[in-house]
Amino acid sequence: MPKRPKIEVSDLPVSAPEAATGLNSYLLNRGLLRNMQPANEEGLRYVVGRTFIDVKDSGTVYVEFDAALGTYRAMDLYKKLSPGPALYRNTGDSTWSPALHTPLKRPLSQANDIETQVPAKQPRIAALSAHEATTRLLNDSLLKLYPLMTLGQRVELLRAYNLSPRQHIQLRNDLEANPRVMPEWAEQHHIRSRDVNDATRFDQLQEEIEPLLLPVRNGTLRSDLVDFDKSVTREFLDAFLTRLGYLRNSSDCLYRTDIPGLFRADERTPFEFYNDGRMLPRLKHPRGATTEKPISATVSHKLVKMYGAKGTDAPDPEYLRYNSQRNKYPGKKPGESDNESGNSDNEWSDASDIELDTERNYETIRHDQQFIFSYVIDTRRMEVVLNEENHLLNLAALEKNAWFPDDELEALISTSKRGIESERLWLLDSTFTRAAKVDDIAAFAQNSDIGDDIEARTHSGVSNQHEYDALIDAVAKAGKPILLLPSGKDWFANDIVWPV
Repeated sequence: MPKRPKIEVSDLPVSAPEAATGLNSYLLNRGLLRNMQPANEEGLRYVVGRTFIDVKDSGTVYVEFDAALGTYRAMDLYKKLSPGPALYRNTGDSTWSPALHTPLKRPLSQANDIETQVPAKQPRIAALSAHEATTRLLNDSLLKLYPLMTLGQRVELLRAYNLSPRQHIQLRNDLEANPRVMPEWAEQHHIRSRDVNDATRFDQLQEEIEPLLLPVRNGTLRSDLVDFDKSVTREFLDAFLTRLGYLRNSSDCLYRTDIPGLFRADERTPFEFYNDGRMLPRLKHPRGATTEKPISATVSHKLVKMYGAKGTDAPDPEYLRYNSQRNKYPGKKPGESDNESGNSDNEWSDASDIELDTERNYETIRHDQQFIFSYVIDTRRMEVVLNEENHLLNLAALEKNAWFPDDELEALISTSKRGIESERLWLLDSTFTRAAKVDDIAAFAQNSDIGDDIEARTHSGVSNQHEYDALIDAVAKAGKPILLLPSGKDWFANDIVWPV
């Protein structure tokens, strides 16, 4: 009778103190979960390449796969805490739970039961990811090569090589084959990456990263890169990002000045922007994202249709308490009592070359407005801070109190206290396929003595989008430029080609 294979049974390598630590320190603030996709069929949630799971009756945690345990374990998103407890998928559910006790050991019925003892809930890893390769390099390969180094020293050593994600995988494989010496190609790359005069030093990294940028920006790709900005030296990173067209502002956020345009839903009429000559910043965004006061927008044409409720939903009633963007304080609807709360949308900065109206308790005129306008903003040569790319390329900035845009596919436009000039604003028609300049629309309407009447009807609650469509038609017939966004395509910021 053939001998059964010898099986050594040992406890899972999780120490008691770690289990006692619990999950409280790893639970994420609910504000961070607002735009996170729901769990997939494997019980995993993703945001810009990071993995999160819902812990039953507790909350949501950031996790990383632990190859030694064969499952995910809770991790501190900002790397300030040691790895947390291992988590296991709850049967028939998308949630996970920590192991409360060591699983019972089953009697071995047949030799091939060795395979069946692997839990079915263990994720199948088709190929080593860059993040897994980095983890194994730090905790295994480099530990064997440099046994006297601390983990922190190994992190700095690996970072100094300025390797691309695929090169991390290659290095891990090479050190598994020959664990006694760093491969020659890695040493050569190390030297080349520090030579500022070597035009090829970014080639490998650019080949891997640049194709990700537009799909990540547009939300059509979820990259699996984790802590990319910590995988290379800061000098190398900044020079590489400059090569890709990024700049870094005083808040340590990355921005670009070559984004053609962005989309924004707004209850303010084109006549208001034309009369003031600009779109003023209004909402009190937190400091820490843009150089100057931000105005939010989206890179997605589809999302602006959703935010604008396709022109059929009424604006937020709080916005309609302001008769004009120049009102510092909200007014009151007819019949309401005076409001002395002093709440203001315009307190982020004190000075502007537009004088704000400080009247309080004035009677509102637009509280019955029934629809939202959608605009395209010409952002060429403006500072634009993009959400997705900062999460992909610049996540370490969060540890320095940088603030990225909140919503998925959101961007922030850094504006002066003057706001965005009206000549940069284009109004989309009700089909969302054509846009005309706000200045052209308002000038035509006022020359025809119909602008004030159209705006008054909008404020009074008339759903008169067709009147704005007619103005866009008239502007087009007059030979003025029209931006075309034909249906049948998902349009994004970089797809915009402005008419001459």
